[in-house]
Amino acid sequence: MGSQDLPFEIKDLVCDYCWNTVFSVESFRTLWTSRAISTKKRLVSFTTRPWAEIQESANKCHFCRLLRQDLLQEVKNSISLSADEAFLVYLGFRRHAERLVLDVEAPDVTLIQQTYIVCATEDDVSAGYIAMREVIPPKDTDMCFSHLLKSIENCTHHDKCREVTLTMLPTRVLDCSNPAQVRLVISDPSAREFYVTLSYVWGEDQPYRTTIENINAYSTLIEQRFIPKTVQDAIIVTHKLGLRYLWVDSFCIMQDSDSDKAQEIANIRTYFSQSFITIVAVGTERVSDGFLHDQPKWSRDPITLPFRCPNGPIGSMRLYKDEVPPFNATEVRAWCLEERILSPRCLLFCSHAVQYECPTTHTNINDSSMWLGARFPLLPVVQATTSDSDLDPSESYKNSWNRLLMDYTMCKLTKSKDKLVAFAGIAEFFHGLWPDSRYVAGLWTHHFPEALLWSTKGVTPTRYRAPSWSWAAVNGIIGSSVIIQDEFPDPPHRVLCDIRQCEISLKWEGDPYGEVTSGLLVIETSIMPAIWEWDSEEEFTALIRMNEGEEDKKPPYAFEDYLGIYYADTAEFLETRCRVILAALLEAEGAVYGLVLVPTHANFEVDRDKEVYRRIGLFNVDAVLRWKPTSTRTLHIV
Repeated sequence: MGSQDLPFEIKDLVCDYCWNTVFSVESFRTLWTSRAISTKKRLVSFTTRPWAEIQESANKCHFCRLLRQDLLQEVKNSISLSADEAFLVYLGFRRHAERLVLDVEAPDVTLIQQTYIVCATEDDVSAGYIAMREVIPPKDTDMCFSHLLKSIENCTHHDKCREVTLTMLPTRVLDCSNPAQVRLVISDPSAREFYVTLSYVWGEDQPYRTTIENINAYSTLIEQRFIPKTVQDAIIVTHKLGLRYLWVDSFCIMQDSDSDKAQEIANIRTYFSQSFITIVAVGTERVSDGFLHDQPKWSRDPITLPFRCPNGPIGSMRLYKDEVPPFNATEVRAWCLEERILSPRCLLFCSHAVQYECPTTHTNINDSSMWLGARFPLLPVVQATTSDSDLDPSESYKNSWNRLLMDYTMCKLTKSKDKLVAFAGIAEFFHGLWPDSRYVAGLWTHHFPEALLWSTKGVTPTRYRAPSWSWAAVNGIIGSSVIIQDEFPDPPHRVLCDIRQCEISLKWEGDPYGEVTSGLLVIETSIMPAIWEWDSEEEFTALIRMNEGEEDKKPPYAFEDYLGIYYADTAEFLETRCRVILAALLEAEGAVYGLVLVPTHANFEVDRDKEVYRRIGLFNVDAVLRWKPTSTRTLHIV
């Protein structure tokens, strides 16, 4: 095919210079047929037009514009080049042709590289050679629902995914049968229906949320002006799915009734786990934003360039910068994490795309892998085992719990008191896996004493939330112990303490996974008194043996006085040098691990003649020979 036979719109995408160099028959054939998986191999090189000509040509030529805005301007800013100087550019298709890599070199300049995702539209002749498709944006609802119904149909055949079944409705739901006339419905306990749940970030006050005063009026009609845009969009989605009922916390819970809130919040985990699908407004930061529209905070326009198909025809390819999608609001909110991972399937309205997620798959709604991002953590799949099976899933469940806990504690909470409440649904799920264990303020008793050795570098909250031995007592990311990396040795390890008692007081007796008002842990173990000292040379906090009568002990210390390392739970515990008690819990791999305690006033019912302590961190003594306890004591830790 000669250039005179080309479709005008494709030939017109680039200037004559680029058409006769990069997009010439010979150059493009070399570029395509020699595509490499290696990220280092260079395929085609060419010399650009002089800088002044590129500046002028970029107004019409898409490739000159790409070079100027993404590569050459950066070079021009870093060195002094005259207007008539050109650049040497290397091109290469990588990773099975889904990426186009451009390298640029100039005198005395470090190599600058830019990578693009290469897409084709379904109706373009290039689609037979370019597998990547563009994502479907949130505003394209008709295309979205067409693909969504296919995804749900496919989901019914997944081994890991739950069967779609009718279920009891939440206490209250929004009737979306007419999106222009929405009302609040008090559910019939005997009815079984499909319903949708909404997971979103409030981000601001909702003045028209349901209250004791307006609940009767809302049962007749909720005026459109009272419904925030995100909720309006969720109503539209529910209706387009062919479903009638939607659960939204602000309208389905009486927000000024403590008793109703306590009851309904305890049921939230059930509502999400039994819903037909959860709409996740991933890309919205405020309830007034809405999500069925372009979201300019991360809009990306493609650059369209010619594509010479190997069999002759000329089509086009669409290039996007290979970038990581933004971290969206719901991904860092504690409530949203629980809601999303408890849901059997989710429809995610991100800032850049619509995605579908279930226990089996996480994909853009049209199966494109473009800008997919990382998926949320999953609840473990409960595997059926026969009596003669040697598969023990307990370690897998334990690892899943630890990973979920770490992800959860990365998230933010508007109300600090919800630290345990917003994780309650996940805890309840795991109680089904561990029915013989007790759940106490975020910990499982069958994991003791290892579970007590959580680690963090957090901040103490302003109000009481949990006993000091619980991770919920501090704000910070909870990971596996800093002293026992990843997992405890299995075997050998030796428990050095006896758990005598572990009790908590619940704010609501009917909710064992919710708020606690106090807690007491009683252990019998060997102890050592010590002080801590920052070692500026080694840059860690050292524990120094404190013998009887050595309360004023100061550096320099003898070598035998060094015990091990202190890992403070929060920075405030390092502000004042003080005497501490080391309580041994576990011996593993030739070291002793335990809690660092200080005396405190009890906030649990403890006899007045008992010594009461609180946790301020962890310790390890890295050689068992250094552990020379002064006594064995029964310690009350609150």
